[in-house]
Amino acid sequence: MLEDIRTCSKCGLCNNQRPLLDSERPCQVFWVGLSAKKITSEEERPLSEQTNTGKLIQKIEEMCNEVSTYKTNLVKCLPLTEQQKLRYPSKKEMDKCFDNLVSEINAMSPKIVFLLGEKVYSSVARHLHLDFEKWNDFEYHYTECNGTYYVPIHHPSYICVYKRKQIDDYIEAVEKMINELL
Repeated sequence: MLEDIRTCSKCGLCNNQRPLLDSERPCQVFWVGLSAKKITSEEERPLSEQTNTGKLIQKIEEMCNEVSTYKTNLVKCLPLTEQQKLRYPSKKEMDKCFDNLVSEINAMSPKIVFLLGEKVYSSVARHLHLDFEKWNDFEYHYTECNGTYYVPIHHPSYICVYKRKQIDDYIEAVEKMINELL
């Protein structure tokens, strides 16, 4: 499955950088960010612990002990401006990469899929025809689809920038959701 994604050229972002992928494995918890970051080493994985987002996800995973996880992005390749600066992926790029996300979810068989931020959960809702209830503070809601719970949550980078004093509340709310659904 990952080999098909590695050779994908649907949106053209592969010309910037090969897809950034995690190691293929079944998991209980599946994290979906928006787009890849620049690959700096062969060991690089999505939502890396070298980023604020990855550090926050790692803290949550540590609280949940033996939970198996997989990390990915809605858009696997690096979206760049003409000046070679990182940018948000376009709707067209997100749409073209969506089948890759579905392939990953089907292959990994997670029980919970965390959708990080509004752009990600809006795209998933549109493609899978799901109605999500948006969070209220740190009260998160899930929608079940084909035996998998989809949970839209704040993007960790948003928490790190705008809700820094409430990081512990965020971690506690996401950990609670994992414990409730597993």
